[in-house]
Amino acid sequence: MQCKSSLANVATLNYPTPDQQLCLLVDASNSAVGGALNCLTKNGPQPIAFFSRKLSATETKYSTYDRELLAIYLAIKHFRHQLEGHNFIIFTDHRPLTFAFNKILDSYSPRQLRHLDFISQFSTDIRHVSGSGNSLGQMPSQELMPLIFQPLISNT
Repeated sequence: MQCKSSLANVATLNYPTPDQQLCLLVDASNSAVGGALNCLTKNGPQPIAFFSRKLSATETKYSTYDRELLAIYLAIKHFRHQLEGHNFIIFTDHRPLTFAFNKILDSYSPRQLRHLDFISQFSTDIRHVSGSGNSLGQMPSQELMPLIFQPLISNT
């Protein structure tokens, strides 16, 4: 019985349509990084694909900022074929990354600059999602939708 209920609760992967907005949710721990590519529908975010990778011994020594940046970099690299040519939003639970493209470039290390350069070829729209809600599957769509449609720069 437990097996049946577990199978019923598994995320069903979807195919995106060209008119749907894509979003990439990323996270990093002390030992691994991961990401979920989602399409946004009227019923909320729907998963398309998942990615994860164990960190190397060197990467585990990175600061939290660097691990979270690495998670974005690796997730975009992994989903590159699905993200090219699309506008998409990157969600992270690490608030300082939302300001990554607003800082003075001199304050970054060469590795950070390489990662930011690669990321900027695809998207510069990085938004914060609280750590407790850092799962689009568990996050209610009414919490996520204001984050998605919130304008970054006012035209007035």
